[in-house]
Amino acid sequence: MQSIAIQYKMLKTMKYTIVSVTLIITLLSSCSPKRTTEVKALPEQNVFNNPHFYYDEENYTLIRVNPETRNEDIKRYNERTEKTIFKHIAPKPDTLIEYDLPPWPKKVFPPKYPEYLKKEGYSGQVILKLLIDENGIVILARPFSGGQKLDKIGILLIKAALESAIQTEFYPACQKGEPVKVWVTYPIRFVLY
Repeated sequence: MQSIAIQYKMLKTMKYTIVSVTLIITLLSSCSPKRTTEVKALPEQNVFNNPHFYYDEENYTLIRVNPETRNEDIKRYNERTEKTIFKHIAPKPDTLIEYDLPPWPKKVFPPKYPEYLKKEGYSGQVILKLLIDENGIVILARPFSGGQKLDKIGILLIKAALESAIQTEFYPACQKGEPVKVWVTYPIRFVLY
């Protein structure tokens, strides 16, 4: 009789544990109800001559700008110093923003493999640092480690990766059920099959 009471108590405890876990999962997913990933083809227009974007060739950085305030946005970006870098965008790239739920790709735009690199048989991986806003929009994309001068192959790979990443849409990261702006590391592989 005593073992039945112990088994009943264990089952009751397990039931409460399952309910608790279900509640936690529901709370964590409350800011983005459905997380599926859609793969889209890149549009024909190149982001490097699109008024919604600005490409900093020196730092291999692509930023999203407002076409109406494009010149002011670019001027503000170019006038930055080491102390104020990304101040107008915030947070700084090395700032750790805590979140309960990480950003998740909603619409992925696969990179266009540069034809020259395909012909020559080059493959590689580009690791980018993306700033994703509260709406899941990538507002800045740059190489994870910058500052080096790249050869033609490196530039082609980085530009293809930047073009893909800046157009990818995400479900935003969430902190306590609220969307937050975060930096993420985003690898893009170029592989020949």
